[in-house]
This record gives sequence, C-alpha cells and structure tokens, in this order.
Amino acid sequence: MNTKKFGILASVVDELAAGRDDVARRLLAHLLEECGADATGEDLQYYIFASALAKRVAWDRHEEINLYLRQFGESQISLFNLVAQHLPTVALAGQVGNEVLAGFLADQEVVTLLDIGIGSGRQEVALLELLAARGQLPRMLYVVAVEPDAGSLIQAGCDLAVAADALGVALDFNPVHKLVEDLDGEDWAWFASFPGPIVVNAAFALHHVRNTDADRCRDEVFHRLRAVGAEAVVLCEPSSDHFTESLRERFANCWHHFGTTFRLIDSLGVTAEEAGAMKMFFAREIEDILASSEEHRFERHEPYATWMARMADAGFAPAADLPDAFADAAGPVRVAAREGYVGLDYQDETLVAILCATASVPAGTGVEVVESIFAEAV
Repeated sequence: MNTKKFGILASVVDELAAGRDDVARRLLAHLLEECGADATGEDLQYYIFASALAKRVAWDRHEEINLYLRQFGESQISLFNLVAQHLPTVALAGQVGNEVLAGFLADQEVVTLLDIGIGSGRQEVALLELLAARGQLPRMLYVVAVEPDAGSLIQAGCDLAVAADALGVALDFNPVHKLVEDLDGEDWAWFASFPGPIVVNAAFALHHVRNTDADRCRDEVFHRLRAVGAEAVVLCEPSSDHFTESLRERFANCWHHFGTTFRLIDSLGVTAEEAGAMKMFFAREIEDILASSEEHRFERHEPYATWMARMADAGFAPAADLPDAFADAAGPVRVAAREGYVGLDYQDETLVAILCATASVPAGTGVEVVESIFAEAV
C-alpha cells in the first residue's frame, strides 16, 4: 500500500465527515494528480475510491473520472461474466451454496424451495442439474421465487421450467414480484401453506435489506422464516461491515475488504486489462457504500458472525457437518467448512460466507401461527 496516497484518501474521508467539502475536493484533486490519468494496478484502487468520494461531494470531476473508469472497464465480455469465470469468491459461491442446499433437497418426495432474490435463476438451474447428476432429484419441487426485477423473475421461471422438463422433475414455480421487506402477512401465511420441508435460499440478497432501530427489517425476515416453519436457511453474503453509519468506519472496512479482493484478483494470473475490468465490477458497490446517502444506499454488508447472530435470535441453530466438497479446490482461495458456515477465504480472511442454519426447536408451521409468532418476535 502506498502510505502517502492512502493518507490523502483517509484525509478526504476525515474532511467529509467534518463537513469540509471544499478541503476534501482539493485533496481529491491532489490525489488524482498523484495517481495519474491512466491509473493501473494499485493506483486503480485509489482512482475507484476517489471517484466514489468525488460523487459524494457532487464534484464536477466525478463524471470525468467515471468516463475514464468506464472506458477502462470495457471488454469483449461482460464484467460479470469475467468475474464469474475467474474470481473464486464469485465462481465458487454458487457451487458451495448448491452443495449445502442439495443436502436438504436430495431424494425428498415433496419439498419447497423459498428463494429470496432468485435473480435469473442460474444457481437454481445448476442445483437441479447437480441433483440430477447424483440421481437425487426430489419427486416434486415447489419453488417460491421472491424477486423485485420482473424480467429476471420471468427468465428464472422459464429456465427452471425448461430444466425441470429436461431432467424429469415435477416443478411448481410460484413467482412473487416484490422486495422481501415488502412482503406482507398474507404472503408469509401463503408461504407457510406449501407442502414438505421448506428450505430457504438467499444468495447476495439480504444485505440490500435496510435495518434500523425503528425498522428492524432484517431481524423480522428471519423471525418470519422461523414462523413459517423453514427447516433450513442458506445465505451467501460478503463478510464485511458496510452497515455502520460511520463514514470513517465504513471507508476503513470497504478499503480493507475490496483491497483484499483486488489483491486476490492480482494473484489470478489474468492479463492487466482483465484484472482492471474485474476490479471495475466492484466500482458500483464501492460508490454506493461511500457516496450514497444513508437513506438511499443499499450495499449494506455485514460480517458473517452478525448474520449468524440474527438467525440464532430468531430460533435457528448453526448447521454442523457442512459439506467440504471444495476443500481441495486449487487456487488462492481456501474453502473452509466450519460450524454454521463455509468460508471462501483468502489470506486467512473470509471474504464470502455461505451460511446455513436449521430449526433448533419444533415450530408450529400452520398458517394460523405465523402472525402471532411474528408479533411476539418484534
């Protein structure tokens, strides 16, 4: 790390926290001169963070910086596909998550998968293919798909229907076009009415849910899941604290988490252009974490221990004996199965966690108990 450049960036954050935007702009201008107009390697990280902070102060140079970053990030393949292909913390997340989910869906007569933030359903199609390859498809699978993007929801339904037909599994797809925090009592009661064990999957979705002292949406989600009788909850989440309202703390955590991710990218043996483009994939998240107002930011990651505590508070227990099918995966990322989660670790730090908790005590699963349990919980 370049101590001088990081010191300037940290000073920018201090000035912003103190409300001295003009001083922050002058420091940013100096930092950009230090990095140069064609930043690569480590300097690209400074440039990305400077761009985020420039937007926070509504500086007119933000668009100039962003133009350069957009041009740098152009590639013949999309940034997402590049990251999904090369970055282990992304490429392995869905695979490890499916290994965990398969343990609850395999060979079931009837089972319900409640998928929060299903997106286009790529992970779920891969899950069906995994179960089919092992001869462990359930006889009847209900999928309840909660997703705020209508186009993705339609795509997920179509792709899952095609996969189910090809693999020979009976599938009942039930789309719910909502944010999870907008689900009402009738929605949750309906979820509780589905047959068989209810298994929950939420991949890179719940950190978008706001949670304040007055509106504890994240806690409510887990209490609701407990009330509807979920047998298991599987989460996939980055492990870092971008939830805090303190800009200084958020900056420090953001710099550490994404800096570690950028070092991982640099260790992959890809070209400089590909490494830069992969880093650009995370520029939007960094901008949201540092530049968006407290009311409007949505990249609110939390450490894996916080997610485990939230689930425990709702009556779930960390799952033991999680699969370690990828423990010997080649490459710089270590896949480590621990009690309650599987860590995707780099340099002895968990960057992404696949968490799993199960119902620790019997719960009423009937529709009539959902509202009463939720009322007690909050």
